[in-house]
Amino acid sequence: MMMEYMPDRYAEEYVQGVVETKPRALDQKDLRMRELIRVTILKEPWAEEAFAKIHEEQISYLRDAVQHLGSPAYIDGITQETLRKIGTELRATIEEGEKNLTPLRSKPVLVMTNHLGAYKLTPINPQVDLGDEVPRYDGYDFMYPYLLYFAALSPVADALGNALSYTSIDYPGIFGQIHTEAGFIHVPPPSLVSRGRTETLKQQTAKVIQRRPNTAVVNFPEGGTGGKYDEAGPYDLRDFKTGGYVIAAELGIPILIVGQYFDTHLGMRLKVFDPIYPQSGTKETFECLASDTRAEIQAWLRQKEQVQTIVA
Repeated sequence: MMMEYMPDRYAEEYVQGVVETKPRALDQKDLRMRELIRVTILKEPWAEEAFAKIHEEQISYLRDAVQHLGSPAYIDGITQETLRKIGTELRATIEEGEKNLTPLRSKPVLVMTNHLGAYKLTPINPQVDLGDEVPRYDGYDFMYPYLLYFAALSPVADALGNALSYTSIDYPGIFGQIHTEAGFIHVPPPSLVSRGRTETLKQQTAKVIQRRPNTAVVNFPEGGTGGKYDEAGPYDLRDFKTGGYVIAAELGIPILIVGQYFDTHLGMRLKVFDPIYPQSGTKETFECLASDTRAEIQAWLRQKEQVQTIVA
């Protein structure tokens, strides 16, 4: 086993390596995706009001977390509370497959889900929105707060009796520290760690589960927002990467597949598919699992889009 990678999140090289991975306010691909998600999701007044409230809740969360750095129990508590609040604002509901959660209650699971970009509706400028007590990082004046990435999965975690965690590209400095103290898993920037990233993520996942065995760890196998990089839409899934399947197999934890779709009238709809219990295998084995998972979620999303079109 490789040595555990322990970054100095406040080192200038590391901070800049992380900042380089983050979206920019005027990035044309990101601007296109933000607008497409806006017109897809914010069609009803209730949704506009909900996302405005979520925007403020995330700012309040980060301000509170900054004030309590070094107190992981406190940050963990406000994290789980805010995730549930956001899930409620989204009207997140398990629409299909809740029975699939029963055998997994209070057990660690890896949740595979589509990378829906609703979080792009609540960007902040940390240098402006979070106050003078937050350090300034060169080039980092645009941020998507983390919680909206995966807060819609709160009903799944509640039904399991689990806390929520997730995996993401790391954040610079103080934001990365909050990320870890909240019980989240970070992906080191590829410019600094080009090999062994799956092993690094496996080690972190094992630690999170050891700290709290009843954790649902959310994984986005697309590795980025659906549609952003290929001029497609938010429900056009990219190919799924295999790292999460390898990690689940090696740690002996089940994979729970969940689809996310935002119904403009009802809110976030979730479908829980049959769980997967991956075993160690070849690269081809994991690629088949990833392809099958993607196909299942994509078919359900297409069905939801057709229904939404008819209702509209």
